[in-house]
Amino acid sequence: MMGGFYPRFNQALLLTMALAFLPAISACSQPQADPSKKTIPTNSDQWQKKLGDTFEQLPKTDQQLLSRYMLRMKLSAAYESGAMPRTTIKQALIQQREYERLHPNNPTGKKSPIIKSQQAATANAQHYPVALLPVKSSDSDSLNQVKLQFMLSNHGEVAIDSFKGTLVMKDIALTQGKHFNVPLTVFDPAIKPEQSGKIIIESSIEDINVMRAIRNTRDMTIEISEGTLTLADGQHVEFDESLIK
Repeated sequence: MMGGFYPRFNQALLLTMALAFLPAISACSQPQADPSKKTIPTNSDQWQKKLGDTFEQLPKTDQQLLSRYMLRMKLSAAYESGAMPRTTIKQALIQQREYERLHPNNPTGKKSPIIKSQQAATANAQHYPVALLPVKSSDSDSLNQVKLQFMLSNHGEVAIDSFKGTLVMKDIALTQGKHFNVPLTVFDPAIKPEQSGKIIIESSIEDINVMRAIRNTRDMTIEISEGTLTLADGQHVEFDESLIK
């Protein structure tokens, strides 16, 4: 009797131990969600809300590439809302890489040419456009510090080493522009021609209309109202809002 009891006892014990390990093994084997499989909302107004967390999971080079894709979608007359239906981040990156291979001097599809006879201030604004990246925010952010990320594009001929100045956000819903002071930001590496670099600031947003504008960027523009860009060859590009008016 005892000889038959121990084998059955050992088998039951082993089975119990094996079942106990299964949840742990299953949990370890579950792969993390691939951010590149995330679908981009067709409505560009939803980009900040839907892609904020996913955007941060991407490598820096893919963040810049995706930002240029988004800007190209907004600038293109073929897309009134944003991305094409059911486009994933991976597909968008592939499309943007191919587009930039075919259009190395115009990665965002900007159609407005630089006219040499324009004032230098206007030309500077066209050479160095700024866009607001997706913002991670919540309903409680209206009275809190909000992390804002801007993408500065270099359409000039020389790399950009640094920037210091003021950005102004303009929107049809705002009676006056919202200004953001940018401390000296050194780009490492420098922003090469036809590349983009990130400007990150923390700002206290107390105006609910400003928060709404940040979440709905359809009618928003970001401009450098004043400041200085320092180029790799030692030149300084000056911005003065009064010269553009």
